[in-house]
Amino acid sequence: MRKLLMAVFFIFASLVGVAQVYIQPTVPTVGLVQKSQLWNLVLVNGTTASIEGRLELILFDRQSGLEMFSASTNRFTLSKGSMTVNVTNLNPVQYNYQAMDGSGLLNNLLPAGAYRACYSFSIADGSKGDPLAQECVIFDVEPLSPPMLIFPMDSALLETMPGQFSWTPPTPVGMFNRLSYEVFIAEIQPGQKADEALQNNLPFYSSAGVNSNFLSYSAALPAFEKGKWYGWQVVARDDKNYASRSGTWVFTVKEPGRVEQLIKGTPFMKMKPGDAESGIAPNGILKLSYYNRSTDSTAWVTIRDLSAEYGGQKLSGFQVKLLPGENQIEYKLKKVMELSTEPTYEASIVNSRGEKSVVLFRVIYFKD
Repeated sequence: MRKLLMAVFFIFASLVGVAQVYIQPTVPTVGLVQKSQLWNLVLVNGTTASIEGRLELILFDRQSGLEMFSASTNRFTLSKGSMTVNVTNLNPVQYNYQAMDGSGLLNNLLPAGAYRACYSFSIADGSKGDPLAQECVIFDVEPLSPPMLIFPMDSALLETMPGQFSWTPPTPVGMFNRLSYEVFIAEIQPGQKADEALQNNLPFYSSAGVNSNFLSYSAALPAFEKGKWYGWQVVARDDKNYASRSGTWVFTVKEPGRVEQLIKGTPFMKMKPGDAESGIAPNGILKLSYYNRSTDSTAWVTIRDLSAEYGGQKLSGFQVKLLPGENQIEYKLKKVMELSTEPTYEASIVNSRGEKSVVLFRVIYFKD
């Protein structure tokens, strides 16, 4: 009976000893994490004796559940009380890489992602018993700086439809193995904030797998409605794993003003070889319709002042590209000459066959 009681006592003491060894990881919960930082630990030995043991670590990807790598330290002595350790104390550390390429880590930085690190401390006597202590910790590796939006600028009032969206990559770029982006654009309803629109509304447009830090927005894509506000955001991914996201910026395409509508509605003046057609160049915008009967690919448009003061003197001109048949030409005359509302001007083209086509016009200025 006495021997049985002694056996029970030693078993109980052993279990208490197991329960009195603790692992306290000090890995940052979010931010940049180097592989060596995974070994920044506080070990607590609550027993009355030193323990010869070793640490083992398994790093998992929380999103996929895949084991990234496993590692084990050299054997070391855990004295009673608390002990702070790091990779220097524990070297050499042996790594066995699974779903992570250890040779591709920039400055030993872990790739962006969501991780779970599980530790165990076992007696280093070669036995295969249960570990004396186990502990897991979760953390997220994010870049120092997320993608930063460039264009369209925040609260931009655009004159024309945006042809491109651009941003800077997250930094440091070297921590990403397969960096790509998702671009989200949402229409903002009255009373909504931009973040709410991107979270709750159906995307006006989205694109995944963008490999450059810009998105070309062609005319074939959904057109932005003038006067409406849109929010946009960029999400960075490493392979298919979330890495970081930009802030949310907003923009709108301005509704056309009265002058813009008037210029748009002004007809193109037809250039003729005979009787010249007359018209106006609203705010100095010359709109010509020229029929190219020759093989010319370019033409020179000559501007003359027909007032008595200049007597048809040539003032300036500009070159245009031509296609066979009808050509519509729109040009800002302020680029090449000073304009006046007083005289009548002549615009003419002489083709390679010596045929001259002309129109007459005056400049009239309008205000919104």
